[in-house]
Amino acid sequence: MRNTILIFLTIIICSNINLAQSSLSETEKLVATAKVWGFLKYYHPKVANGEFNWDKQLFEFLPKVKNAPDKERLSQVYIDWIDKLGEVKKCKKCAQKKEYEHFDKNFDLNWLENNQIFTSELSEKLKFIEKNRHQGKKYYVASNGKIGNVTVTNEIDYKEFDWKDENLRLLTLFRYWNIIEYFFPYKYQTDTNWGEILEEMIP
Repeated sequence: MRNTILIFLTIIICSNINLAQSSLSETEKLVATAKVWGFLKYYHPKVANGEFNWDKQLFEFLPKVKNAPDKERLSQVYIDWIDKLGEVKKCKKCAQKKEYEHFDKNFDLNWLENNQIFTSELSEKLKFIEKNRHQGKKYYVASNGKIGNVTVTNEIDYKEFDWKDENLRLLTLFRYWNIIEYFFPYKYQTDTNWGEILEEMIP
């Protein structure tokens, strides 16, 4: 009888530990959303081509993100979102080897494989998009002049901006963080690791 009780208690404790490990805070969910939203904005062929109102997409999915209690359901929210964007075709150009090396100190997509936040199915889907990313002229950024400085383009200007609107505050942060993440050449020299900024600023 005593052994049965001990086994029962062990099962309950282990179940609670697994539940605690799987559950996510609102900050963790919003950090993940900022990264996924920005990644799709610049990498997904149809999003980077300007086929969607990307701000509106964020506003529509934020409630679903906030209501997802754990990584499994949060990942499913992202998977459903990606699937609604349409098929990503294989990119033959993307696999070609370059004759020259790229400066890659700023390049970090390791978060795509964060198994604390994402399921393996979602990670594979995101990596497939990275391997078959958008090519050619982008809708949200342009190369300015011979030097190649980046100009941000086609962003909606919210003239009646209300700081009481949490969605607009998050949008502002998500936009700025991703512009620095993907296009600021001195990001690797910042005093604070840029990936940690979202965790500090979202709360």
